[in-house]
Amino acid sequence: MSLSADLSCLQGSRGAEREVALTTLEKQLICPICLEIFNKPVVILPCEHNLCRKCANELYQPSLFHARTTMSVNSGRFRCPSCRQEVLLDRHGVYGLQRNLLVENIIDIYKEEINSTRPLPPPSPPPPAHSTCSDHEGEKVNIYCLTCQVPTCSLCKVFGAHQSCEVAPLSAIYQQQKDQLREGVASLRAFSDKVQTVINELEETCRHIEENCSIQKQSVCEKFNRMFSILEERQKAMAQRISSEQEEKTGHARALVRCHDDSMAANSRLAESAASSMEEPNMAAFVQSSAEMITKVKAASASGPSETLRPSYERLSRYRVNFSEQERALKSIDFIKVVKDVPEEPEPKEPKDSLIQNTEPNGNQQAAEEVSEQETPELDSGHITEGEEEAAAELAKEGGERQEGMSTQQAVTLFFYLLALLVILQRAWAYVGCFICT
Repeated sequence: MSLSADLSCLQGSRGAEREVALTTLEKQLICPICLEIFNKPVVILPCEHNLCRKCANELYQPSLFHARTTMSVNSGRFRCPSCRQEVLLDRHGVYGLQRNLLVENIIDIYKEEINSTRPLPPPSPPPPAHSTCSDHEGEKVNIYCLTCQVPTCSLCKVFGAHQSCEVAPLSAIYQQQKDQLREGVASLRAFSDKVQTVINELEETCRHIEENCSIQKQSVCEKFNRMFSILEERQKAMAQRISSEQEEKTGHARALVRCHDDSMAANSRLAESAASSMEEPNMAAFVQSSAEMITKVKAASASGPSETLRPSYERLSRYRVNFSEQERALKSIDFIKVVKDVPEEPEPKEPKDSLIQNTEPNGNQQAAEEVSEQETPELDSGHITEGEEEAAAELAKEGGERQEGMSTQQAVTLFFYLLALLVILQRAWAYVGCFICT
């Protein structure tokens, strides 16, 4: 039975039937995630099942975590908890689902029906028409003692305890305090409206944060999937090269095996023919035919293998790989660090080592440490020529002269450029030396 039919039965029933209709309607208004009445807003899935938006968002977030860890599920998908049907989401995520206004209206009507079935509180006794003084029976309280700050009657002012007190008409004080209270309530409501506005802005900010996080998570997953596909392509290409050489070498070795098998078969036939010729009883005939047979046997015995494999033919050591640099690069993967533009003050000239130590431990310093660890042994190997050293010294001298007007970050950047130039020159000289040697 649909929600509309249950609502019609509820509105047209009384007594026990009304309670049964309320129970039936309540069962259909239970969220399958939190097991409570749907909280607004209610979203409707493509499979026509309903969820609280908060519950749908909580269900959508674990699917993003699963997609990030396994890389096998699209981050814009999750399954309906009622029918297990896969739900596809756009870039807006859960906030792209349509609201089910019909269910929200039925929830409002259901809550009104529930409230209407509750017993009403007993009526309060009507207030007296006017207050009377406790000291003077039957005397109406019509003045307000400003000194004691209590309402009293006229006889108390004339003959009673408030003769020397300052008083005012009770109606004037009543209207004054009523106006003050009205102003306080108005200011309190205005303050509440401002707080509600702030709350709405914060909720909107949270929604934008969730949307942006979903987009960024999806982007990160796509980039990692791209990297995985590149690694798989390179793996297949390198494995194919090894397989090609394996087929080539194996084919060549098997061809040699077949060649040697044919040679052994021919030698076996020649040995059998020679053995049968030795059984010839006629000496003249044997001597006449044995000369040629002896020549063939000697030639076959003297001939060795036509071709043999070179030593270490089976080794494939040239296909060794070293992924240490790639591993360090993968371990250093991180988000791009945005540096705010802050006006820099000129600093006194300091040695390069102190500049590196005073720099914040950001990605550039880590890269500099890796470059220094990797390239320093090569720089000390003695392959840099005197001309290259002079050029590097001139560049360093120019950098030192310009350093007075530079900031710390610019000086460190210049040092890295000089170091990279020296590395490039050293490698170029090494390549030239290898080419000359060959």
